[in-house]
Amino acid sequence: MELVNPPADLAAHATAGDPIDPAVPGAIAGLSVTAVSKRFGGDAAAVDNISLSIPRGAYLVLLGPSGCGKTTLLRMIAGLEHPTGGRIDIAGTPVVDVAAQLNEPPGRRGVGMVFQSYALWPHMRVADNVEWPLKVAKVSKADRRALVQSTLRTLGIDHLASRFPGQLSGGQQQRVALARTLAARPRLLLLDEPLSNLDAALRQEMRGELARLHRTQGITVVHVTHDQIEALTLATHIAVIDAGQLVQFGTPHELLTRPASPFVARFVGSPPYTVVSADMARRASCRVADATATVAVRPENIALGNLGAGLDGVVLESSPLADRWLTQVLVEGARISVLSPSRPPLDPGEPTSLVFPQTADIEFDT
Repeated sequence: MELVNPPADLAAHATAGDPIDPAVPGAIAGLSVTAVSKRFGGDAAAVDNISLSIPRGAYLVLLGPSGCGKTTLLRMIAGLEHPTGGRIDIAGTPVVDVAAQLNEPPGRRGVGMVFQSYALWPHMRVADNVEWPLKVAKVSKADRRALVQSTLRTLGIDHLASRFPGQLSGGQQQRVALARTLAARPRLLLLDEPLSNLDAALRQEMRGELARLHRTQGITVVHVTHDQIEALTLATHIAVIDAGQLVQFGTPHELLTRPASPFVARFVGSPPYTVVSADMARRASCRVADATATVAVRPENIALGNLGAGLDGVVLESSPLADRWLTQVLVEGARISVLSPSRPPLDPGEPTSLVFPQTADIEFDT
């Protein structure tokens, strides 16, 4: 499927083979991935011919459903998985080129990785956890101490230096994991679902911390998540991946306003677009140019009306969302979100009707 009025071609954001980002003339890319694939056996591809490039200092989020290949791609960038095809450049330096039989080990790529589990040594104090990779790298004792102290101070946890991981909260452990990685001054910071183990309040706090670190340190980041809010809050670039393929690459604004396919429209945004057939859209009072098109409408552009006014359904639930009210309505087996400026006078189980705008936000060709 493609847009009736498609956005700029993916090539405007992805490179065909060199590490130069076309959006920044003359600049060396922080990361360039070219035609990278990974097959674990047979014909099934966990990652299928993905190409993209981001400038130095960018914050890239790999976004997609569970099992889509985003973590496999991250692990190939880190050197923990070996591609079966393609090339990867970090800060202008090739670290993987399958055709040239180049495959630099993880320790020579200049990357730092924070895992979902944090992986802190329980018998080591915070300062020792942060210092350990520097010892392995044979950094001098004086330099190690200076790096540990400055990094702990940057993350606001220097007062925890003498504690053990078991004495820390989840958010504090996450900061220690970040400190351990950042102390080595990596060229590229890789984050694998780093906030998934935290409760809602701590996730929000750590999102702010990651945004601050990116802004103040200027480090290039690649962050894997399936969380919409994380992606839209933190990213300068988002790569949406589905079934091992890159389905759209762009800024958060581009993905929100010009999704390239019904899948992206349904997946990106909180709440995302409502995507229905042309027939359903017409029955909801929306004019559709093509009877075979798939229609996408933002939840804030859908109104609740009296029965018979549009698509009839049943209210499933209603809840406040910032200064608006989110209502979920079941229509012909589909769950449709409606954002209203105030709480509608409807309870779960009550019938209602959905009225779409006269013109759809997006029409996709089929």
